Amino acid sequence: MALLLTDSEIIERAKSMPAFPRVVTDILATLDDDGANLGSLVNHVEHDPVITARILSIANSAAMAGHGGSSVNDVRKAVSLIGLAKIREITLAVSLADFAHGCRMASYFWEHSVAVGICAMELGRFTHHSSDYALVAGLLHDIGQLWMAHFYPLEFQMVRTAISNGSEGINQIERRYFGVDHCHVGRQLAMHWGLPQAVVDAIYYHHEPDPGLAENLVAITHVAEVLANALDLTGRDGNLVANMSSAACEKLGIDWSQDCGSLFGRIEARTEYACRVFR
Repeated sequence: MALLLTDSEIIERAKSMPAFPRVVTDILATLDDDGANLGSLVNHVEHDPVITARILSIANSAAMAGHGGSSVNDVRKAVSLIGLAKIREITLAVSLADFAHGCRMASYFWEHSVAVGICAMELGRFTHHSSDYALVAGLLHDIGQLWMAHFYPLEFQMVRTAISNGSEGINQIERRYFGVDHCHVGRQLAMHWGLPQAVVDAIYYHHEPDPGLAENLVAITHVAEVLANALDLTGRDGNLVANMSSAACEKLGIDWSQDCGSLFGRIEARTEYACRVFR
């Protein structure tokens, strides 16, 4: 008999998952705050020793590469070496990697999420659209699947088997087993965690983007996932390449007949590095 998940059950069960990292919502809030300054970001970062250690490690590597000589031992100096945007990126990635580990997220799931996040960032830059939220939207686009696997592993595995054996899309199969799909579950979680509406919409529409294309991030996240699968960035068994929305490509102004080799090269190189760092 099929489950009929309700929004209240989704939220109630989510409370037993590891706490969503507060630093992520704090940093995303600074992106919308014109008055936010470097000091507020540094304060967020310095409260987490793991993030601080990672930032200082990268900054010291940059200093050595530039033959700077002296070591870097504070976050403010690190920012001057590797840049504010990179600090945000590292902080978000480390925080969400720790969250993924706490949720016992399988490595293939996390690496796919990393690949989509990096694809989303590079697509945003390539198409001259804001990529501020792109990493988070990419990393969390399939968070609904994680919830399903965590609380209903048998049904989740039945969905995976049905996908490999049939011709239906994942959303249709999930609705048959759960009553809702992982996009719906993901939207409920994102709203519960207080994430920006653009990220909520990107999670919800990433498989069927056309109704949500008023938001650029929806188009970016959708194209990023299809591209991540098409490029086989993580070498997953049973990698499924979905149809790419032509409306989403048009929204971003992408012309695939043009030479995209440099874009694909950056995506592949950055994904390989990121998966190695956060594996």
